[in-house]
Amino acid sequence: MSSDRPLKIVFFTETYLPQINGVVTSTITFAEELEKMGHTVLIMGPRMKGAEDSCEKVWRFRSMAYPFQNEHRVIWPFSRKLKAFKEMDFDIVHIQTPFFMGHLGQYLGWKHGIPIVHTYHTYWFEYLHYFPLLPKRFRKRADMLLFTKKFCERSDHVIVPSTQMRDKLLADQLTVPLTVIPTGIDINRKVPEDETRAFRERFGLISGEPVLIYVGRLGQEKNVYFLIQAFEYVLKKIPTARLLIVGDGPERKGMTKTISNPERVVFTGYLSHKEVFTAYSAADVIAFPSKTETQGLSLLEGLSQGKPAVCINAMGVKDLLGNSEGGYLTPDDVDLFSEKLTLLLQDPEIYRQKSADARARAGLFSSTAMAERLVSVYRHVIAKKHRKGALSK
Repeated sequence: MSSDRPLKIVFFTETYLPQINGVVTSTITFAEELEKMGHTVLIMGPRMKGAEDSCEKVWRFRSMAYPFQNEHRVIWPFSRKLKAFKEMDFDIVHIQTPFFMGHLGQYLGWKHGIPIVHTYHTYWFEYLHYFPLLPKRFRKRADMLLFTKKFCERSDHVIVPSTQMRDKLLADQLTVPLTVIPTGIDINRKVPEDETRAFRERFGLISGEPVLIYVGRLGQEKNVYFLIQAFEYVLKKIPTARLLIVGDGPERKGMTKTISNPERVVFTGYLSHKEVFTAYSAADVIAFPSKTETQGLSLLEGLSQGKPAVCINAMGVKDLLGNSEGGYLTPDDVDLFSEKLTLLLQDPEIYRQKSADARARAGLFSSTAMAERLVSVYRHVIAKKHRKGALSK
């Protein structure tokens, strides 16, 4: 096989548009960059209400909302279209989620001798409280047994979005080759001033009022109640501050009940990917309390808009902020966290420096560069598979 010929790649994922989350963004970003490079990409994902895409580029499978969490999908991994799978002659199977679609991808890869790459996006153990039907004793080991080691070991290569996730998998004694490739972003994306102004008017953000922003799922695993508590501390020193919360999830109702100054908090609900960048442009400082990120892709998007961030020094954000470049990494302490938020909102000189650092940090994660690294892994895995096949003959 020529080392530079275009590849045919198929992604398998449990989550896709119109859903918006880190896995969806990663899938779309890499697919678009791969196609720009001349490769062919097919995405296999759930059929959902409101989905609009080309049937040539996306195959949809029957799905239903998971009974205990409507944001998750249960997929029926069967389709008449799969009869044509062999003739499509794919070079790589790339699995994004380790559930029904992930197992379908592994099965088709084994059946047709196609190399399998798996991106381990999520530390699934932190989400198992959404699956109450699983026995408690089983849930404690489900992440390792089903979603991590066993699934990864059945792949030819595993990609992780951060060095912390790589270290975690190595600590679990994973023997499959691992490569760190974060999801990249369009580092040249700029939001027009009129769009930013219209966004602020739409959500009642008054000119001159400092705005903190959180973008992400409103779930327990995102540490959202810590966010509310930290903002209450900020209000004691900056009464005019606003908190803009972009996203939705099962904890939204609980969060609203704990807010003592509801007029200072704005919930936008889910926004389109384009609108998320506009939201960042309309804000001043990112408040990112999550301790369970594997990369913190939404954080990276905010940094690209020159918005400094305050984050808990945990897995998923260390690679992005480095040694507190582009913001601050704090311990899991609400006083210290809110103190840094207040500092960025009150000190113009520190803000300017951290804002410049934020753009510089984001510049290290170009989507084009990350896609080129991914293709290098693809070609390496394909060549290794071919060599192994030749030796076995």
